Amino acid sequence: MALKTMSASSDGGKFSAGWHTVSIAKAEYGTYEGKDGDKRYLDIWFEDYPDNMNLRAYETVNSKTGEEFKVANIFKYANAGIAGVLKDPNGKEVISYDDEASGLVGKEINIYMYKEQKTGNEYSRIYENIAPVAQEGEHLSFTETQVKGIQNGVEASCKKMVAKTVANGTDAPPVEMSIEDVAKEMPF
Repeated sequence: MALKTMSASSDGGKFSAGWHTVSIAKAEYGTYEGKDGDKRYLDIWFEDYPDNMNLRAYETVNSKTGEEFKVANIFKYANAGIAGVLKDPNGKEVISYDDEASGLVGKEINIYMYKEQKTGNEYSRIYENIAPVAQEGEHLSFTETQVKGIQNGVEASCKKMVAKTVANGTDAPPVEMSIEDVAKEMPF
């Protein structure tokens, strides 16, 4: 017989439900070809996670302004490719950024894991919205309070998505929320 060791942890570690700070290992764009037309997405993989545990965010456009916000928020919260914060002609601050996917590599973000029920089993999934880590950047900074507010909004959004999926009785992928629903969940 040999003396062996095993982990005493029973919480699931890096796959447990809740927030996890991760480093981006790889990111690339793709296109989903659906019956309603093509939809562009961004796939993100993380250091120390298997390739099948990735985040996929579909580009989502605000119907009123025409501005894409889902993928843009990933760049914003990762503080990636930010060229500057400018003012538009109306005095509103806008962020100028390079959306090259490789610019995300090496950046730290917070991801939210939730448990998805399929055929009686629970699977860990990464929710499509992220939160920044507290940081001071050249153009953008995030305080602990801001991070917590964004995390609260993401958690509420995820809970609504899970509730809609369960109510529909499907194993469907996350239901996209309208910009109005997302705005209600976000603190700023």
